[in-house]
Amino acid sequence: MKRLLVFAFVFLLPSAFAEMSHSPKEVSEGEEFTTWIDAEEDVKAITFYVCTLEEPHTCYKPETMDRNDSINGRFQFTYKVKSNDFPGYKYELEKDDNSTEKIPASEYSYYEGLEVEKMGDSYYFKVNIKSDGEEDNSSLPAPSFILSLIFITVLALGRR
Repeated sequence: MKRLLVFAFVFLLPSAFAEMSHSPKEVSEGEEFTTWIDAEEDVKAITFYVCTLEEPHTCYKPETMDRNDSINGRFQFTYKVKSNDFPGYKYELEKDDNSTEKIPASEYSYYEGLEVEKMGDSYYFKVNIKSDGEEDNSSLPAPSFILSLIFITVLALGRR
């Protein structure tokens, strides 16, 4: 019975912790990314901050969402990437006892799948920017010369 209880605890433990992430993982100018964070019941509001992590450093107007506007404790924010923008974001959680908590807490804190970068006295989750030199994998590949020769040979032999 103890083993069954431990087994169930191991599988339920990850769901008890708050989930946070952003999607898509890579963006380019004009695209949007959406962030989300699951908060515990004692969080009454979350403020979402976005700053440019490379020169020139620019911070944009923060957005605050109350618990009543969240979906079952999940707070979502959307940001549209601007020209020459290298966005990073952070959260500030306001709790019922009027205390606050900043996430990410430090550069060395571990947040699964998220990269933390320091700017000034604050820490931000980094959003990767697609490089201009990346190939678009959605295009069709060009047939090779040998494949073309094989195709022509098969057609020629098929007509005999």
